[in-house]
Amino acid sequence: MDSGLDELGSVTALQVTATKGFSLRHVDVVDVTPTGIAGNREFFLVDVDGRLYSVPKDPVFLAYWTLYDRGSNTFSIGQSGTTECASVVRHVGTVRPFTFDDRTVYGWWTPGPWDEWFSRRAGRNLRLAQCAEPGGGYDVYPVTLQSTASLSALGNELDGRPVDPDRFRLNITVDVGDLPFVEDTWEGQILTAGTCRLGMRSGIPRCLAVESRPADADRGLQMQRRIREVRGPTPSKEWGPAVLFGVYAEVVDPGRVATGDPVFMNSGRSRDPWPS
Repeated sequence: MDSGLDELGSVTALQVTATKGFSLRHVDVVDVTPTGIAGNREFFLVDVDGRLYSVPKDPVFLAYWTLYDRGSNTFSIGQSGTTECASVVRHVGTVRPFTFDDRTVYGWWTPGPWDEWFSRRAGRNLRLAQCAEPGGGYDVYPVTLQSTASLSALGNELDGRPVDPDRFRLNITVDVGDLPFVEDTWEGQILTAGTCRLGMRSGIPRCLAVESRPADADRGLQMQRRIREVRGPTPSKEWGPAVLFGVYAEVVDPGRVATGDPVFMNSGRSRDPWPS
């Protein structure tokens, strides 16, 4: 490994979801493309007004998983070990823009039996769309990261179990020692995991999505309040006053990341600068 890199620790978990707002899947390997993690947030729900419909509006789908088999071009939905809806994906029309909270995402309408399934459970008309680029349905930057120490610092759920890391819906979890929130100090540096190099960005402002525990949508633990109690004020140059947990990253060099991979940081910012 390049002597200009310092080993920090290792990757302990990787999380993806085929559809934004649905249950996370824990996987052993991810392929990070220039536009995001392949297979992660490649689908999303759109309301009748053409805007994104996701967890902050309604956590009803957090307990459901979705899968997309690229080989058979099949999209499926289920809960636990039961598949409730599955069909071949067919695009309608040309690529068009969709409005997310902070950016525009391009994709296709993908009508199918799932539209009725989604709408019935949400109690409103919803439609499924697919991103035009791999992993293109991210919020602000294409990769997100959290540390085991930061998760541990948040303590336990009300039932005594450790805080569920899936609340935060982040892609990469790393063990880099016992100092919580150290990842917030990495902004502007380059982190290497597997064959992928990531340009570290700002902390992630947490919205109402973290208030719902994914397994059962329980909202008894006020997670935003918990983060504020543990961290204190977390002002951000990019976001202003915000409740921060986890960090964003851009893709400097695409590659593959696996659980157990060592994590390295460039030891000097001026050695390997990247565009802001």
